Amino acid sequence: MQELAIKIHDVEFSYGAHNVLSGVNLEVAPGSFLGIIGPNAAGKSTLLKTIDATLKPTKGVVYFKGEDLTRVSRRDLARQMAVVPQETEVSFPFSVMEVVMMGRHPHLGRFEQESEYDYEIARSAMEKANCWHLKDRSILELSGGERQRVILARALAQEPSIILLDEPVAHLDLSAQLEVLTLLQEMNRKHGITVIAILHDLNLAAQFSEQLIMLHQGKIFAAGLPEKVLTAENIRMVYQTEVLVIRHPITGAPQIVVLPSTDERKADPAALHIHLICGGGVGGGLMGHLSRQGYKVTVGVVNIHDTDWEVARALGLRIVEEKPFSFISQEKYEENLQLAMNADVVFLLDTPFGRGNLPNLQVLEPLLASGKPCYLVDPEHLTERDYTGGEVSRLVRQLQEKGLLLLPDQLGVLRTVQNLRKVKSGDKAALS
Repeated sequence: MQELAIKIHDVEFSYGAHNVLSGVNLEVAPGSFLGIIGPNAAGKSTLLKTIDATLKPTKGVVYFKGEDLTRVSRRDLARQMAVVPQETEVSFPFSVMEVVMMGRHPHLGRFEQESEYDYEIARSAMEKANCWHLKDRSILELSGGERQRVILARALAQEPSIILLDEPVAHLDLSAQLEVLTLLQEMNRKHGITVIAILHDLNLAAQFSEQLIMLHQGKIFAAGLPEKVLTAENIRMVYQTEVLVIRHPITGAPQIVVLPSTDERKADPAALHIHLICGGGVGGGLMGHLSRQGYKVTVGVVNIHDTDWEVARALGLRIVEEKPFSFISQEKYEENLQLAMNADVVFLLDTPFGRGNLPNLQVLEPLLASGKPCYLVDPEHLTERDYTGGEVSRLVRQLQEKGLLLLPDQLGVLRTVQNLRKVKSGDKAALS
């Protein structure tokens, strides 16, 4: 049986009378990438400090490679475990090489000088962290992303089997965040280093972590694969926030989309009724924005589990839905037609078209015949979205002759809605 890198058994920790951790049990396999998530004051940093022996649990035991952590000397621990704290500011103008060489101190005797071997280890660490070219620069001259790479190189110079990180990408821009986390992922996958990192951004945590634990009020609320932990229900319970959880189209990792609060989504019964015809994920942002503005929004026809279906469902909108991966049936076509007839305006968004969803375009003909204002978004790129051999383009030209109006983009939808709202409220100037 493989020895665990870290095992936490029934750990509690208190600052005086304030209980910060309670009944924490956790097993971390060697070579894994574990993300720790949770709201502020959930106990994340305290948990990390019990793992690196900075704090001694009030109750329970932390095991490092099968040994009670309290029995491991600080020097022996530093030879195997590296820690990257939340704050990595260095106030003295050390060179990058000097900073990285600090990682060799646990391997040196009290008065021992660094050897050529130590410099080779430092160079290897800097090459892995992509900062060898910075070796002669002052640490004070570096950008946030560069400095974080140097701190990671220092950690690697310790030759650890495990690295602990407390929000390693806090205060970094998006590019630097991705660079640092990709580097950690490479260390983990190529060199088998166990990574335990507190991550604030749930989407980045989902993308880079193999396993997640979600802390809430000092306890592990959920643990396991990202898709098991990052559910809308878990996030609602722990973060008090309504979200939509979708799959990243490339990585397949769960991605979190924050939704407006329930109070923001209360619709005015007399508000403009907007019917959106969409699919393929093109309508989600517009649905959320219009809902926040108090409009009555309906959607159709979308297939069950389509991204637009997920968003509309999460927003509590009325949807005309078709079975997954199915052509739009006559029944759903007619249901969509009726719902659109009841709307004040209909927008066909910039969705791709094939034979399966062609009825979403054909429905505009009877709507236009009834005098319903209908708009098509982004006609300029219609041919790129037409997978019917040109039938969609021909039909759009016919519908234009019957009154179909064109909008360049979704911003045009918002402008049109604003004008229609003014007209409905009696602002005649909006007509000019």
